[in-house]
Amino acid sequence: MIPKILHVIWIGDESKRPDNCIQTWVDKNPEWTIKIWGNDDLTQTEWVNARHMREMSKKELNGVADMMRWEILYREGGVAVDADSICVRPLDDWLLEAEAFSCWENELVRSRLIACGVMGCHPENEFIGQIVLDINEEPFVTHDMAWKTVGPLRLTTSYYKYRYTGLTIYPSHFFIPDHYSGTHYEGRGIVYARQEWASTRRSYDTLHTKKVA
Repeated sequence: MIPKILHVIWIGDESKRPDNCIQTWVDKNPEWTIKIWGNDDLTQTEWVNARHMREMSKKELNGVADMMRWEILYREGGVAVDADSICVRPLDDWLLEAEAFSCWENELVRSRLIACGVMGCHPENEFIGQIVLDINEEPFVTHDMAWKTVGPLRLTTSYYKYRYTGLTIYPSHFFIPDHYSGTHYEGRGIVYARQEWASTRRSYDTLHTKKVA
């Protein structure tokens, strides 16, 4: 099974880290180990894509977090969640039976885009490792928006390129019931988390003060 380790990455002003959001994962999943990765980890860890992280840090910190996410998941396994995600239901053990899992961003708005805001896998997953290597081989990754070069579009194109059949892609409503476009899930299916879209909405400066639970 995927190990019960929750990874949260926050790079930048630590006084604005959304601990209110992170605490929802702690409260809903008391049996899990929670690991928060921050600025010290960025500078003190030997990252495969350290040079890309340095360049990306001048442009999009969320892109740095995306690259850290891939390497953390490859090394340790577990489930990586965006810092601006809010857990509303404990993660069920059956989710962890997959080799790797994520969810669609939204079946109606972006039907073929796989989200990586909640992503789980076993340690040393070869597909995740390949993403790390592919990023490393790029001359640069700051020529376009981070979600395209190192985030969900990178995940999606890699999935189709390598025809990775070990990835379980759950419905978007599992982790992203509310899309930033305004599309909302109104069904009665399982909802484990919701997304604040802080990077898209540029709301990270105030998110840590918001009542989320």
